[in-house]
Amino acid sequence: MGCLLGGEVYWWTAIEGFRFLNVGSNTPGGVGMSAAGNALIASRTTDTGTAPAIWYRDGSFTELGVLTSNCRDEFLTDLGYDLNADGTIAVGRADSCQIEKAFIWSRQSGPHSLAGAARADSRSMAVSADGQTVVGFCEHPTEGFRRPAVWRDGAGPHLFLGHGRVGEALNISLNGQMVVGQAEMGSVNLQAFCWTVGQEPIALGNLSGRPADSSLASAVSNDGKVVGWSGDELFGDQEAFIWTAQVGMRSLADLALAAGVDLPAGIRLTSALDISGDGTTVVGVGRDEDWKLRYWRMRLDDSMNLVPVAKAKPPVNKRAEPVLRDTLGIDRADMLHPFPFGKRRY
Repeated sequence: MGCLLGGEVYWWTAIEGFRFLNVGSNTPGGVGMSAAGNALIASRTTDTGTAPAIWYRDGSFTELGVLTSNCRDEFLTDLGYDLNADGTIAVGRADSCQIEKAFIWSRQSGPHSLAGAARADSRSMAVSADGQTVVGFCEHPTEGFRRPAVWRDGAGPHLFLGHGRVGEALNISLNGQMVVGQAEMGSVNLQAFCWTVGQEPIALGNLSGRPADSSLASAVSNDGKVVGWSGDELFGDQEAFIWTAQVGMRSLADLALAAGVDLPAGIRLTSALDISGDGTTVVGVGRDEDWKLRYWRMRLDDSMNLVPVAKAKPPVNKRAEPVLRDTLGIDRADMLHPFPFGKRRY
């Protein structure tokens, strides 16, 4: 896994533990990792500012540079978020004094911006294993709120939830077929969604059923397992969840306890940040009784079958109604999806 801890970039393996790579950016950006486990991307602090770099297993790295702009150089900053399966294609955001732009980088062509509204911000958050599909958001050109977007084969953006829906696409399955994130879906507060190419989007609801509680989907496996968090992010009452179309949303802690897993005393699993492509491994963050941050990894083996039980919430499969709401504040939206771990390790 790749980690961004205290503004520093680390590579982590079960054998070696944490290995320091470089000083990272203080700007929220997180770390992305290739599915092959051979490369990770994070923003690197340089003498001239901040630029994304890709580190490789052998310890070498490639700095991606920044997109050109009419701005003065000191305002140029690029941040990297994700890599494709073999680490040859990267996505992220490029900042200048004028606009924030979604970008894609490859060894052959270097960084270039993805299509979007001429005077509105956009951001690319994740990329499929083959590097052909990118997800993120595009702001409304006049009203300024964020809208989930997909760029496929260099074309787009495709606003798959509609032109008037507030939200962001945060991740994509490795096979490029399913997109997850958070949006205004009409029934409860901001909530997790899952969209499969060629189908209607599904609003995932939340664990409590309370209209005021939010949820966010941070990752999805190739077999349709969605993970994220549910609860009240402003007061720290969050809980990691896993969702499938057959069962709906379940608490990961409840799932583990039902399977006979002894969770560490006093640890609350507050957010699941990623799931492996094969749906067997979940990583996330939690807190202890002193509210200190803890990182965790969970294996979903055969003893933790996702089958309907009394505690399971029914899936919400109704079509989402169009909603037009005020914009997600930039500070709040960034707070909702911290990715300290690499998103493509397993």
